[in-house]
Amino acid sequence: MTAEVEQPQQPTVVVEINGNNSNDNPSSQSVEEIQNKAITNTQQQQESNARRPSRNPFKRKKKQKEAESRPDEEVPDVREPNLKFKDAFTMYKIIGWNWILVFIGIIGAMGAGVIPLSFQFLIGDLINVFTPVRADGSLVPPQEMKDGVSKYASYFAIIAAGAAVANFLKDFFLNWASERIGMNVRGAYFDALTRQEMGFFDIKKIGALTVTLSEDVNRVQEIYSVKIATLFQNLTQFVIGLVLAFTSGWQMTFVMISTLPLMVGGVVILGGVIRSLTARINKANDHSAFIATEVMSSMRTVRSMAGEEKERARYGKDLRKMYLAGIGKSVAQGITFGALIGILWGTTALAFWYGGGLVVDKTMDVGAMLKVFGLSLFAIIGISQAGSFFPDFGKAMVSQKAILKIIKRVPAITFKGGKTLDVVKGNIRFENVDFIYPSRPNVTVLKDFSLEITPGQAVALVGPSGSGKSTIVGLVEKFYEPAKGKVYIDGVDISEIDPMWLHRNVGIVTQEPVLFATSIYNNIAYAVGEQNVTPQQVEEAARAANCHNFIMDLPQKYNTILGEKGVSLSGGQKQRIAIARALVQNPQILLLDEATSALDTESEALVQAALDHLMKGRTTICIAHRLSTVKNADKICVLAKGVLKETGTHDELMKIENGIYKGLAEKQMLFSHNEDLEDVMDI
Repeated sequence: MTAEVEQPQQPTVVVEINGNNSNDNPSSQSVEEIQNKAITNTQQQQESNARRPSRNPFKRKKKQKEAESRPDEEVPDVREPNLKFKDAFTMYKIIGWNWILVFIGIIGAMGAGVIPLSFQFLIGDLINVFTPVRADGSLVPPQEMKDGVSKYASYFAIIAAGAAVANFLKDFFLNWASERIGMNVRGAYFDALTRQEMGFFDIKKIGALTVTLSEDVNRVQEIYSVKIATLFQNLTQFVIGLVLAFTSGWQMTFVMISTLPLMVGGVVILGGVIRSLTARINKANDHSAFIATEVMSSMRTVRSMAGEEKERARYGKDLRKMYLAGIGKSVAQGITFGALIGILWGTTALAFWYGGGLVVDKTMDVGAMLKVFGLSLFAIIGISQAGSFFPDFGKAMVSQKAILKIIKRVPAITFKGGKTLDVVKGNIRFENVDFIYPSRPNVTVLKDFSLEITPGQAVALVGPSGSGKSTIVGLVEKFYEPAKGKVYIDGVDISEIDPMWLHRNVGIVTQEPVLFATSIYNNIAYAVGEQNVTPQQVEEAARAANCHNFIMDLPQKYNTILGEKGVSLSGGQKQRIAIARALVQNPQILLLDEATSALDTESEALVQAALDHLMKGRTTICIAHRLSTVKNADKICVLAKGVLKETGTHDELMKIENGIYKGLAEKQMLFSHNEDLEDVMDI
């Protein structure tokens, strides 16, 4: 095989292949640490004539860095749907038959709204029963008064029974509906999240997504259950109360409702202000949740860099935004409800004055006056409380919009569906691939990249940070789609392959493996499912991955529950469990993304032995970390700035005069065995 320079050639699979470390063997020294320095001279020799000197190279580098790294800016999501009014019906579909429960609850709520009106309607007549003198001046016989009391007592008993039934229907069915609606909406939202492509998670703040899953869903489930029923209860109280009041005394009723338009107008106007301020609060809250999640998950780094003050200031900035918007919202709410209560009781005073005049003029008796007053008052209270629904409705609509933007979003990569292969041979081919990350739209990570990996071949990728090594792994996993070009698995365009099937047939071991807060057994069986693997298979995989012995030393052995992200284990132990997980999966294609780069010498030896067992007979793509790893690969690919510069075996690449890889290898000989190639490259 002849080494190739600056030609994106021949099919090869990318794998991280690490050899055993040896202090007396300079080749075992780390490969990636040489990369940032050694390639500088080589690049200058190969490209000095092709480059045009920049007037201000420092300015160009500064702009490029600014374009590549904007941690606090959220890149716009070009696939975010532009919601229309009809999209609101999606929520009704998600709620489904639970509307029946809501409807029953609304019937109960409307009944509960009639109860106080019934009491008030009867209380006016009851007052007349207790009046010992009739309007004509004659006395009421004691027996007649006693019969009247008994009659109204029976009416009140019926009202009490109705109140019990109505409130049972309201509380039971609405709370039941609320829980079911919350379950449905959360399920639909989480399902939509898990269907999105990886680029979506690159540009979204995870804290904001989790806030939507909790707070926003709570608002939506309440507005479509308890609060909408309360609205119907208050509207029923308003309409029925108004009708009864008019039939009992229209003059006094007109006085009572004279200020109603003013009250309703105030609620509508200030409701819009409250809705706008709520959206600002939610936005700041989402960003603060992102910061909190980021800091808590990186507390060791924050602490080691003495970054606590900086992070508190960053978090405090969002708290300040929430505080100012909250103050504005409080002022708007205070003005709204303060004015409503003031107008209500002012109207009450006016009605008493006017009603008293009607009684004096004998146009209305005392019982009728109190009846009309009470019915009108309950009607006004009903419409006032109904008005409080609209600020809550505004908040819920903001939350619903955030939820529907995820549920209605069509992912760039289909979650499932497509072709499957009867037999996986393991041939991988990249054909003129360009790639750009959604989070860095101005940076081309891979440029016209072509490579073929034959079945069973081990390919090592060498290059500085940002050269596109991990991107190649992501493309094979179909985490992303190329901006240009094609990726093929056994001759089939990967864009046509079922992603679920692909992920079950491609194993991956990364530098920092993720373990879940469940048992070791479940972690190892995760890729295939606990029901699809036997305890014997799990144990065999653990033995092959050199983790069985330390597992058996744990109190609960394979049933030991790991902490969040496996924090109860060392780095080497977590890595070996991740390898066991890949072994159980039994993939034909294996991706190793710096699988031993973060380990000490002893752990690396154990992990490397497990990797050697895992790689046998499998097409492997390895992001190389040390020269000892690179030397053993069937093919080595040297990348720089997204371009494939050199390909060949270790011996072939060492024969290239002024070659990048040769410069790396010779440079690394000057460093200790812990030096990484990436750290000595500067391209």
